[in-house]
Amino acid sequence: MITLLTYKFISKQHWAVFIALVIDIALGNVWVAYNGGISNSFTSLLLIFIVIAFLLLPTALAVATLCISILGQVSQLELPSLLQAKTVEFPHAMHPEMLQHAQGMLIGFVIAAMIIALSMYYLKRQWLQSEKAFQAMRERQLRDEQLLTIGAAAAQLTHDVATPVQSLRLLNEELQETGVDIALKRDFSEYLRQVELSLTQWREAADDVRSKRQHLYTAGEMSVQLQQLLRVVKPDAQLHWELPESLRYCAIKADRTLIPAIANLIMNAIEAGIRNGEQETVVTFGDYTSDGQQQLVIQILDKGSGIHVSGEEKLGMSLSKSDTGMGVAAVISHATIERLNGKVSWQSNANGTMTQIRLPIVDND
Repeated sequence: MITLLTYKFISKQHWAVFIALVIDIALGNVWVAYNGGISNSFTSLLLIFIVIAFLLLPTALAVATLCISILGQVSQLELPSLLQAKTVEFPHAMHPEMLQHAQGMLIGFVIAAMIIALSMYYLKRQWLQSEKAFQAMRERQLRDEQLLTIGAAAAQLTHDVATPVQSLRLLNEELQETGVDIALKRDFSEYLRQVELSLTQWREAADDVRSKRQHLYTAGEMSVQLQQLLRVVKPDAQLHWELPESLRYCAIKADRTLIPAIANLIMNAIEAGIRNGEQETVVTFGDYTSDGQQQLVIQILDKGSGIHVSGEEKLGMSLSKSDTGMGVAAVISHATIERLNGKVSWQSNANGTMTQIRLPIVDND
């Protein structure tokens, strides 16, 4: 068959396969015309080309192939009378008593062609959806393996840091007991306190995840904790917060990993703006109702250079090397919020990049 030869040895481009299918359909109809016309029982073999079209071609070209196949069969009804008008005798020339049979064959062909076309369209669509879901599952599995590696490294780092921190605590106590009054004493105590607080928070978050323990956080509490954390990590950042009073007491259920996850996304936005020479980052709280479920929406707008459109859907799904890093924070934050039944999305616009976080609200009293 010309179609299969073209697909295998010449070109797999859609236009080439479509042309080969049209040639095959034309040759098939010519052969049928010279061997009994539409009343030939082998005319049903031409349905194979419709199956091939829906397997190999986009929907538009497949539908065009379907129409051409049906037109080829319709022409079989008119071709005998045209040939008879030219006084040419062919074995397929129809007598009046065969016309009804030929019309029935045509109707049967059209019905079979439509059933095959709809079935192939449905099966191909289901297959593409399954392929897309399988690809997403593979990407999620790869991301989980990467996160497992990062988590194991973080746990080992915490374990390795714990002993030096204890030693530094003893040295700090001896330093505080000395009579020397220097700024280093106060700074050293504050820095050490921050390190110990971070280690404690990491252990508590790990315990929450391991025991699947969750807490209720109001939007107001989240806002306060995020601002406190960011003042420590990014003291020079210019943040503009917008939290409507009506949403201050709406609550979501999550573990202690939520606040660091959101903070990571805000810090990414801050750094993107700084790289583009812009200092202010806007964090807005809102709500949205989808399928009867009210959601807390946190929008983070940076004034950076934006994200390429092709990278918006892949961002946060896997590690991707770039000039600014590997995207580890985005991957960890995305996985954390997804585990808490939330969703993270990114969208570039004229003002920069909008990071949107959605979390289901469990109480809005």
